[in-house]
Amino acid sequence: MKNLAKLSVISVVGLAGLFVFLGSVDLSRVGSVVLAKVAVTPTPKPANTAVTTANTAANTSAAKPPAPSSGDRSIPKSFTLAKDSASEYGEAAFDHDSHAFKNYSPDGKSVMGCVECHHTDQPKSALKPPLVTSERDVTMTFDTWKASSQKVSDCRACHFQAGNVPDGKEMPTTTEEWNNKAAYHKNCNVCHDAAFKARPELKGRPGFATSSDCTVCHKPN
Repeated sequence: MKNLAKLSVISVVGLAGLFVFLGSVDLSRVGSVVLAKVAVTPTPKPANTAVTTANTAANTSAAKPPAPSSGDRSIPKSFTLAKDSASEYGEAAFDHDSHAFKNYSPDGKSVMGCVECHHTDQPKSALKPPLVTSERDVTMTFDTWKASSQKVSDCRACHFQAGNVPDGKEMPTTTEEWNNKAAYHKNCNVCHDAAFKARPELKGRPGFATSSDCTVCHKPN
C-alpha cells in the first residue's frame, strides 16, 4: 500500500510538471516550424532525365522513318512499254536498270546518258535536230535528277498513239509523224543496230535484238 501511495504521488507530480511545461510553449509556433520544413522539402525528380528524353526521341524516330530529302526518289528497275499497244507483236519489256547503269553504249565502253532517251531533259542549246523541246536548264544525269523535284516526262507526254492526239496537244512531226511507235523504234533500233555493228557477238546474247528481231523484245498478244 505504501508503494502504491508513492507511485500515485509521483504520477501526480509528473503530470503537474508536464502541464507547467506545455503552458510555457507556443504550440502555434511549433506548428509553423513543422509546416515550413514540409513546404521547403524539394520534390524528387526522376533520375536520368536526359537519358529518358534521349531514349524517347530515339524510340519516336525508330517508329517513324525520316522523311526523304527533296528529290530523293526511286526509279523502277523495269517496266513495260506501250501497255495499250494495238500491234500484232504485243508489248515490250524494258530493263531500265541495265540501260541506265551498265555499259550499254553502242561500243560497250560507257554508260548511256539519260538524255539518250529523255531527250527533253536538257537545255535548249544542247538539242540536236530534229529535237526541239527542252524542259530543263541543265542536262539531266542521275545525280541532278536525285537533287531535283522536277518530274521527268514520259514518252507518252508527247508521242501519242497514231490517230489519237489529246485535245490541246500536237504530235511531234518532222518529215514523218513521230507517234509513240515510231519514237520507240527510232530510239531503240538505231542504238541496237549500232551496237551490233560494233560488236557482232551481241547477236547471240539472250534478250539482245536488232531492228529485224521483233519477237525478241515483243510479247505476242
